[in-house]
Amino acid sequence: MNAKRKQQKLRKTIKFNYEIKQANKSFPTIRAMFESTSFNLFLMLLIVASVVLVIFENILSLSPANAQSVSRINEVLTIFFVCELSLRWLISNSTKDFFAAFWLDILAVVPLFRVFRLGRVLRVLRILRLFRFFTISDGIKKTFPFLKNIPSVNWVEYGLIITIVFFSVFFGAAGFAHFESESMGPETAFWKALFSLFAGEYADYPESIGGKIVLLSLMMFSMGIFAMLTGTFSAIMLEKLKESAMYKNQDLKSLSGHMIICGFSAKTHILAKEFLLEPSFKDSEIVIVSENVDLETLKAKGLDTKRVRFLKEDFTHINALIKAGVERASVAVILSEHGEHRTTQDIDARTILTALTVEKLHPGIHTSAEIYNEEYAAHLKNGGVEDVILQGDFSGRLLAKISMHQGLLVFFKDLLSRESGNTLSFIDPPKDVIGTNCAEAMKYINKELGYTLVGIKPRAKDLIVNPSSHTIDETDEILVIHPA
Repeated sequence: MNAKRKQQKLRKTIKFNYEIKQANKSFPTIRAMFESTSFNLFLMLLIVASVVLVIFENILSLSPANAQSVSRINEVLTIFFVCELSLRWLISNSTKDFFAAFWLDILAVVPLFRVFRLGRVLRVLRILRLFRFFTISDGIKKTFPFLKNIPSVNWVEYGLIITIVFFSVFFGAAGFAHFESESMGPETAFWKALFSLFAGEYADYPESIGGKIVLLSLMMFSMGIFAMLTGTFSAIMLEKLKESAMYKNQDLKSLSGHMIICGFSAKTHILAKEFLLEPSFKDSEIVIVSENVDLETLKAKGLDTKRVRFLKEDFTHINALIKAGVERASVAVILSEHGEHRTTQDIDARTILTALTVEKLHPGIHTSAEIYNEEYAAHLKNGGVEDVILQGDFSGRLLAKISMHQGLLVFFKDLLSRESGNTLSFIDPPKDVIGTNCAEAMKYINKELGYTLVGIKPRAKDLIVNPSSHTIDETDEILVIHPA
């Protein structure tokens, strides 16, 4: 019998869960309505209207007729919010998720039901609707992405503090006006609540138990607001200190022969590390230009930032490149920098624009650019860009080689970094090998220098890998493998 009951209960549970899941998949019209920008804007207007009516109803001295009209309008608005919450519960994944997301909204509609009505104090809970601005505004900002860039400060934190202060003052004013009605009117109650919140003191302690509870609540709100203000301003000061540590713009005018990295990605710290380890750049500095550059991320990757400068600006702007000293730089690298809503074509367009601008401002600079689409490489070459790298091309070829030949990865890791082992470098040809063929030069360089010759780069020509019949000229550059 018990087993049969358990089976029936299990079936009901499964059926209930199935219905909930089906309900979650259903009601597409209701979902679309809640996700629409127009509905969210309308909801924000109703919230503002509701809060204003709460203030009129609880603080101002209204005539009986006006008070009744305001109360009725507020009741209608509250019924609308109850219906809205009911629909949200209908399409939610579970009741638990619904209560977790909308518990403040539920508190705000509690005064609608007579069993919960405790005079003016509980009606002030409707002011909690102001907190919905933060969730509603997120949906609006998804529709209009440009709104994300409008505030230059942490407006969410400030808005939250202002909302809590607003709620605390009117909660206290309504409480004092209700419980201490014999000794003070609405205006006196407002000022008592305001001074109690910010001063943490109350000249004459309330006589009623309800008034004392309201005062205690205000003191707790006061401590919370003080902690939030302290935390917010501390965070702002830390951000400012980070910025002053990062952006040494006043020193960029004195730089010369430095390297410029345009873009911030997972490769930025690798590039900077290799530049800092290169002996030929031992006295040079690096300037990283990007709106997304982050000092803490680079430090976490182990980058020594003593010789690294930062310019937090859009590197596609000519003024940003001039500030970075591109006319005096020796090397410029333009990375493929991702951004919100940017396609690979958009990223390549930014790279091409920057690379061509760099070459225009300083034709003698060595420019390297990273792009996604191979068809754009010709534009960069025609514009004077020396080296063009296809995103993922070399990593794909390397992955193919190491997959076919086990142990080959160690060779590439050893050569491509100066941190340990061996590395690749160009050297000038020793006098004793000038005029000889590559075979003789290879033997001499290995015996006398301990280096391995792997390539020759004649002046104004491409590199010859593993040369055989080439005769060494004094203008050649010799590519060798040597200890790091």
